Amino acid sequence: MMSAQLQQQQPAADGAAPPALGNQSLGSDELPPVRNRASESKSPYVFLHADTPVAWQPMSEETLARAKAENKPIYMHIGFLADHLCHITTRDTFHNPTVAAFLNEHFVPIIVDREERPDLDAIYQNYSVAVNSISGWPLHLFFTPDLEPFFANAYLPAPGTVGEDGEACDLLTILQSNHRLWVEKEQKCREEAAKELEGLEKFVQEGALPLARAPNATATSDSDIEVDLDHVELAVSRIAKLFDPVHGGFGQPGEPKFPNPARLSFLLRLRECPDTVRDVVGGDEDVERATKMALQTLSKMKNSGLRDHIGEGFMRMSSTSDWNMPHFEKMVGDNALLLGVYLDAWLGNRKGTQLTNQDEFADVVLGLADYLISPAIQQENGGFISSEAAYSYYRKGEQHMTNGTFYLWTHREFDEVLGPEASNIAAAYWNVQEDGNVPQERDPSDEFLNQNILSAGNGVHELSTQHGLPVEEIHRIIASSKKKLLAHRDKERVRPPRDTKIIAGVNGMVISALSRSQAAAEAVGHSKSAEYIKRAEKAAQFIFDNLWLNDINTEGPNGGQHKVLHRFWNNGPSETLAFADDYAFLIEGLLDLYEATLSKRWLNWAQDLQDAQNRLFYDSPSAVNGTPSRRAAGSGGFYSTELQTISSTIPRLKSAMDILIPSVNAVSASNLYRLGSIFAEPRYKQIALETIKAFDPELMEHHWIHQSLLANVITAKLGVEEVRIENQDLAQSQLAELRLRARGRVRVLVEAK
Repeated sequence: MMSAQLQQQQPAADGAAPPALGNQSLGSDELPPVRNRASESKSPYVFLHADTPVAWQPMSEETLARAKAENKPIYMHIGFLADHLCHITTRDTFHNPTVAAFLNEHFVPIIVDREERPDLDAIYQNYSVAVNSISGWPLHLFFTPDLEPFFANAYLPAPGTVGEDGEACDLLTILQSNHRLWVEKEQKCREEAAKELEGLEKFVQEGALPLARAPNATATSDSDIEVDLDHVELAVSRIAKLFDPVHGGFGQPGEPKFPNPARLSFLLRLRECPDTVRDVVGGDEDVERATKMALQTLSKMKNSGLRDHIGEGFMRMSSTSDWNMPHFEKMVGDNALLLGVYLDAWLGNRKGTQLTNQDEFADVVLGLADYLISPAIQQENGGFISSEAAYSYYRKGEQHMTNGTFYLWTHREFDEVLGPEASNIAAAYWNVQEDGNVPQERDPSDEFLNQNILSAGNGVHELSTQHGLPVEEIHRIIASSKKKLLAHRDKERVRPPRDTKIIAGVNGMVISALSRSQAAAEAVGHSKSAEYIKRAEKAAQFIFDNLWLNDINTEGPNGGQHKVLHRFWNNGPSETLAFADDYAFLIEGLLDLYEATLSKRWLNWAQDLQDAQNRLFYDSPSAVNGTPSRRAAGSGGFYSTELQTISSTIPRLKSAMDILIPSVNAVSASNLYRLGSIFAEPRYKQIALETIKAFDPELMEHHWIHQSLLANVITAKLGVEEVRIENQDLAQSQLAELRLRARGRVRVLVEAK
């Protein structure tokens, strides 16, 4: 089950587009010479591989036709620019001439940016977990020429690396082994791959299997949904068993930890729900338990090494349970979602009726919002980039980029930048040690020798007592030290590479978070609060102008053309069209932007996008003619991908499971309820109901990993909370009150006719 620019683009080396193979049946002698086509990609990650000796091919009909014509197995690499291990693999493995020569001769090598094709990443991460319990990046995959998978593995070390058992464990060894397997046992390999594909299709398609659902059964009321509010209580109880009471967060001991904004948001929302829900969950005591799990996790995270205490923003994950050994890449979408969760924590946990700068989580909200509108993240055209890498050069002119360099500090640097008195206090506050604070067992190769990952180890009150200074003076020294360290870092260090793709869905997440944060920032007099809405509108306008384009392949109403959303912009719109999650998160962002501005242009565009999403991705129970299939089951809910595909062996994703972020079906159901209330459109609410119903079995059996869609069950049972503006003169005061409330069940702002 699973829901899941560094340089200007250059033309191909010979200046001409490659001959199209399409679905032609060509013999291997008739094929054009193979060459590295990575330079043709608009993906910054793929483009980085243009100077490797591997003859990289795009994921396309032409590439699959070549594999069939040559009867060569396909090797697929899936990675992303921000990841350190992907960087190492490119540097050490794909630049290796021996590896490249073997790949080019015996395989058809395909490279995929997971952020361009999240569908392929989700499908084949599932496959990797199913066959060998391994997932992650980079992902190495092997397929038959028909794109049926037969082998998968995650990170593999540089050529020549020997494992603990004395055997070689690098990619070249795997390539040689799979080549022998194909040459000696091709038929058996094909048969096993076909079986694997059949299992994979079932595995990745929740809510889509017609045999598990009654096709053409529509849902017209909440009574048609089997899952009930009792499952909210069951979900909270199961989540509590996964909770780490010491460090916060969720998972088994020893496992890496991820922030998981979807789960944190679900737990916080319960406090804002009506008494009907609170009573079902177990009353105030159990709601308080859910809230405490979320707040403790957020508190531990904000003080931990997962947070960039100098420049703001959170890293993607931690390999330790205490959050202090981060993977240093920063994902913009993750940070936008965390901003929304921290905002809810601030709004719902304030002391008294007024917000203040001293409230817990206020500094995180304001810091995160400022980070997202900083020049590093928001481009001059208005679009938000997708990520900052984990690796960088320590100083200009160095030859090799290293992991975490931009964020690490020595005690000596603190002394030099801050001076001895402030350094002692700042070092104690951020747990900076003379010999570094990274445990030896976490750094076997001495990569972080004498280096410190900043975390708030001591509170200001403890430091006040230790140094005999007022708490206010400690606050002043820490704030001053942060500014000096930031100025030093910006001047002396090289910022990590950025993946400058402007992804539609990621921009929707940031637009939503900034739109919701503006009122709270304004309430405490934050100097940049007015910028939040301006920046959100600028991003929305950029997406509208550059990614919401005419679809030349379809005819729309009145003889015109339908408009479709493209996945991303990077020196032009991507050929890859948007996925359902792009539509869903962008619609959510536009609805929040509308509520912050009352500008109908954003509301009307959100409706147009929803209609397009319904047309392209909705598995309508009334639209299936003949026998339902896995690509059109007629059971409700949204597929992540369109019906058309370059290969029937690529399963069509359909899932409501939260993989750290809210699932596309959960966000879509919420959007539909909001639009249905605002426009008084029953059809939208019916689609929301059918979407929930499509996942009834999953919600009842695996409720704790479908929590975002489960939150929509509350709306299905209790209805949308409508805040009506009856008098335009009161609109701003009503809006301000609405914006200073944490999220609970689905809530909308409805203007009087």
